[in-house]
Amino acid sequence: MRKFIVHVDIDAFFAAVEVLLNPALKGRPVIVGGLPHERGVASTCSYEARAFGVHSGMALRNAYKLCPQGVFIRGNYQVYQSFSDRVFGILHEYTPDVEDASIDEAYLDLTRCRPLYPSFSRTAREIKARVERETGLKVSVGAGPNKILAKLATRRAKPAGYFEVEPGREEEFLRDLPIDALPGIGPKSQVVLRMLNIQKLGDLWGMPRATLHSVFGLAGEDIYLQSRGIDSRPIAGAGVPKSVSRETTFLEDLWDRRLLLAHLAYLCDRLTLGLRQSHCYAHVIEVKARYSDFKTEVRRRLMLTPRQEMGDIYKVAEELFLPLFSGSRLALRLVGVKASDLVRARPLALFEPYSDKQERLGAAMDRVREKYGFSSVLTIREKMLDALYPADRSRGFILKTASLTK
Repeated sequence: MRKFIVHVDIDAFFAAVEVLLNPALKGRPVIVGGLPHERGVASTCSYEARAFGVHSGMALRNAYKLCPQGVFIRGNYQVYQSFSDRVFGILHEYTPDVEDASIDEAYLDLTRCRPLYPSFSRTAREIKARVERETGLKVSVGAGPNKILAKLATRRAKPAGYFEVEPGREEEFLRDLPIDALPGIGPKSQVVLRMLNIQKLGDLWGMPRATLHSVFGLAGEDIYLQSRGIDSRPIAGAGVPKSVSRETTFLEDLWDRRLLLAHLAYLCDRLTLGLRQSHCYAHVIEVKARYSDFKTEVRRRLMLTPRQEMGDIYKVAEELFLPLFSGSRLALRLVGVKASDLVRARPLALFEPYSDKQERLGAAMDRVREKYGFSSVLTIREKMLDALYPADRSRGFILKTASLTK
């Protein structure tokens, strides 16, 4: 039975939300990610900004050079997440087979719901219309027999359109697409392929599978199959996420050890919030440091007992971070922490009494933060109080108690 996969992508998501919240921005080049003088990158930009050459991942300072008249906004991830939840809530009403690929895109498999939908094409268009009507956001929708064809169809549909790869027309659709259309072909691979005079996906069909494998290794297998529209990946559904990570690029390079450790604690706090929201425990903790010369180093540790508690994860992160930073090192421009190899099972010690104290404490903190904001409760290791507030240790205590009783 031919599958019917639908790919939904919210157009210029963060920028579109900002326009909804402030209609005066409509028609103006909007760049979300930070202010022009800051060190970050553009996370999203409106189509008006893209006309000036601005794109996601571009340094904010470079974006300002290309588009000085742009409206630069730091953004609010919590607001974007709430809009994303509304969109995905609609998608989940149509089929249980939904894969939330990112905050602004998802895959739906309508195949099992065939008795409910006499026309899959009409249903896909209905999904698009309903999302746009109920959220005010514009979405691009692509449909095909598998995930790669559905995603490529969405690329054809942009902006705010619908495109379907019809049965028997897969080869016609793929032949003239540029090689950078495939997600697995990055800038370096494009250079190699263009040196071989390969510009379109149809040009790849003449290359033997063994040749692609010898040039690109295992990635050559994916290029061979995906260039022909072959993709057997299932819809992942709401399974365990692969990882949870948090990182910050500083406005100015930092070399103060106390401030860096304090920020590492903050990132671990945000990380453990994400783990609790996903009901996950981590086997692997990873710390990343990027220096002022842009060199990046990563340290990771495998824990046989998976962890979710802030104190446990920060202790590991601190031990990993300290060798990355010393007086002889350069200042840091970025610090990040990541939890991976996630599981949903709560670890139980064989010879220790069961206690859900940490889970109840975490849930209580999350309820307070949901009502008053993340900074309404601050967690900190006791030994860090003297480092952060050497002159007045009580200030840390007042900060904590005031936060809890806000």
